[in-house]
Amino acid sequence: MVEAYAADSALPIPKKDAMIVLAVHSYIPSQANPRPEFVEAILQALQGRDVSITFSMPKSYFEKAVKIMGLEKMAGKYGAKIVQPHQSASYRLELESPRGSKIKVRALEAAFDESLLKIVVAIPVSHPQTILYLTTPTAALHVLEPKDAQNLYEGFRPLYKYIADIYRLEKNTLCIAEGKFIIEGDGPIKGFQRYWGVVVMGDNCAEVDNATAQALGVNPEDLGYLYFYYGGQPPKTPLPPLLEKNKLSIKLTSNVGILLTWKKG
Repeated sequence: MVEAYAADSALPIPKKDAMIVLAVHSYIPSQANPRPEFVEAILQALQGRDVSITFSMPKSYFEKAVKIMGLEKMAGKYGAKIVQPHQSASYRLELESPRGSKIKVRALEAAFDESLLKIVVAIPVSHPQTILYLTTPTAALHVLEPKDAQNLYEGFRPLYKYIADIYRLEKNTLCIAEGKFIIEGDGPIKGFQRYWGVVVMGDNCAEVDNATAQALGVNPEDLGYLYFYYGGQPPKTPLPPLLEKNKLSIKLTSNVGILLTWKKG
């Protein structure tokens, strides 16, 4: 079930023990990273529960990003923990490429714990590696040990399948495309910010991405990770009224033609 809300409105965040998984794109100030005030609103909603915050980056980058986003102070204020995947990723997964080759990766075990709520937060970003970077890649890649995440880049087609397969294994997610702003063009760093004013939320990241892509004028069938997740047929479901009302056509990354070569595999 996918719902859409006006940006900065109160969201129905379940008050449960949770791990917040952020789509952090850079250790330098970036408009494509989740807004601190949005993360704080989630922490406020979860106050009194056992909460951790994570995203996958090499150690020095992770530490810089935590400081730049003000997460250290925020986590201290609300009693949350900051979990570094490069220290804590011990859960082992074996993935299979579209051609049958195998690759092993390490991930945070909590991502596969059905009893723990994972709140996945991403800003819609036109991205030179995924066409449109939304919640499914965040859920899949940001719980991995950083070096293992880097090893998944064997070309776009296997990358998209790995994203879909990892997400399919994860349990109990609340997926949020935080679209007060979106990043068009060659994001996340070289893109440009555009106001949208919508938050898309649901308990299935692929469904959230499918709806968000349609609302932003992107064909979900062009997003390889949705192709593999849905077995080649992303569902054509009606958009929530607020998304239908706020449809856009965003400018994509300049190398979108290269990204679409995955379809020829």
